[in-house]
Amino acid sequence: MKKFLTFLAMLFSFAIAMGQNQLVINLTGSPSVTIPFSNIQKITFDADNMLLKTNNGINSYMLENIASITFLDGVGIEEVKEVIEVNIYINSYGEIVVESPHQINQLTVFDITGKQVALSTQSKMNVNYLNTGIYILQVVTNKGIVSKKFIKNN
Repeated sequence: MKKFLTFLAMLFSFAIAMGQNQLVINLTGSPSVTIPFSNIQKITFDADNMLLKTNNGINSYMLENIASITFLDGVGIEEVKEVIEVNIYINSYGEIVVESPHQINQLTVFDITGKQVALSTQSKMNVNYLNTGIYILQVVTNKGIVSKKFIKNN
């Protein structure tokens, strides 16, 4: 169960970092439930139940009745998006360097739990102080947002 909860926490963090903003719980034999992330205050697990505290109260879902969990952006309509070109690498000084033909407005690094661990308004950022692990880099350009996973080694 602990591995499942860790995986679910990572999944939520990744969905948020990728710009998703709605949680869809697909239930076996019942209609699916769609909840905007902005309405979710807390997610906990009590034995075999997932408890979702929202702005409207607490909802409980039996884990065995959850067929799948998906994430949506906007109203759930997949848009054809412009490809945003970025080249990302770590230089010999331990800095993440982002190259793009588009203006780079902000770089944000999230750890695997979704916690913001670094922020920069430049096209490069020192990550020497980060522990070894998996991180998500969010690049905000004048054309949109790109999120990329990277592995930090010491």
